[in-house]
Amino acid sequence: MINDTITAISSGGKINQAISIIRVSGPDSVNVVKKIFTGKVGTSHTITFGNIIDNLNGNEVIDEVLCMWFLGTNNFVGEDTVEINCHGGVVITNRILELLLSNGARLAEPGEFSRRSFLNGKMDLIKAEAINDLIHASTVSQTKLAIKKFDGKTSMYIQELKDELAYLIGEMEVSIDYPEYDFDNPFTDKLMSRLESIRNKISKTIELSQTSRMIFEGIKIAILGKPNVGKSSILNAILEEDKAIVTDIAGTTRDIVEAMWQYKGLLFKFIDTAGIRDTKEKIEKIGIDKSFEQIEKADVVLHIYDPSQNDNEFDSQIKNKAHSLNKIYVPVINKKDLLETTNDEFLYVSAKLNDLDPLKEKLVSVFKNIDLNNDQYVNNSRQLALIKQAHKSLEDAIKSIKLGYDPDVVIIDLRQAWSHLTDITGRADNELLLDEMFKNFCLGK
Repeated sequence: MINDTITAISSGGKINQAISIIRVSGPDSVNVVKKIFTGKVGTSHTITFGNIIDNLNGNEVIDEVLCMWFLGTNNFVGEDTVEINCHGGVVITNRILELLLSNGARLAEPGEFSRRSFLNGKMDLIKAEAINDLIHASTVSQTKLAIKKFDGKTSMYIQELKDELAYLIGEMEVSIDYPEYDFDNPFTDKLMSRLESIRNKISKTIELSQTSRMIFEGIKIAILGKPNVGKSSILNAILEEDKAIVTDIAGTTRDIVEAMWQYKGLLFKFIDTAGIRDTKEKIEKIGIDKSFEQIEKADVVLHIYDPSQNDNEFDSQIKNKAHSLNKIYVPVINKKDLLETTNDEFLYVSAKLNDLDPLKEKLVSVFKNIDLNNDQYVNNSRQLALIKQAHKSLEDAIKSIKLGYDPDVVIIDLRQAWSHLTDITGRADNELLLDEMFKNFCLGK
């Protein structure tokens, strides 16, 4: 049971601004505010005007404010909550916060209001994370992905999967708990069909979620190629700044250079890598090893060629590794101004002439058909990891059935799959999960 009263600045407090908001929530929130507010206590969902006074120092008037009253459980937090709207000076805002703390409230931890909302049954973890995602979104696509989770349809989809699994678990428990009925084959064709149907739905969710994760966390693009093909020049030209050092000396880039770029509502994370060649220089060799590692981490591999250099074994290694890992592979010929003819196998650009539009449009086109309105995907790495674990547990259950294992073995995997799905929307008894999640929220949210 939540039995203390918390407070924090929800808006303002760090710079001078027009209005700041200080939130107070908990069983004693009204009494705490009454000690320093001269106006009327309003009914729920009303606003009243009054002064904030220093009741510990001669009732000095601190500010004129509006108090918004949210009494009972019909509000964001799910408990008595008061929001004080004061003038937004840093000194005034923090002085009011100090008065609330001196009169019985405790300073809230980051995300504690949202955590209480979850514990009070006002929202699940999908929506809680979506709120945090919306606050930290840096592109239009990210805001669309986050706000889509507010309608609860993804949570309903996860609940449907859980309900289907629970039904199958129940059927299997009957065969375990009542062996006297002598079931010849508890794994009927109908049961297997339903189990495979759930598995296939989750497979589709994973496929959709991989793409949505790229949109929200940023599309990782590794730039690879031999030395002096123009990798760093292309990066600098796209960013319109000298992010990477460029010289005509082979091996200039020795460590990875990372940069963020927004274009047409999408967020891209570029990773410029060391030119790949045969070298005995120790530091450069470490950089080349890191270059190949980036192929594994990337969503898109930009393979840069120079028409004045012949292809070699390293170009083949880059291409083959990208294809073997099912990466989006984009071969690009830089220095197109040196060419008289082109073909459809490559994109042609010129970093020198700042002619990069074909590359920019190609990167956008790869992701332009993403359906941001689909309910059957999850947004972030935590949720995606859990849906993958649920899928693996279902695969293990199906494999066990095909190998002829008994129901009491198969049911272990089914229960694990159900548990992983439950952790996506959240369980109030999982304190470690809640601690890890809400610590990344803003103070006052």
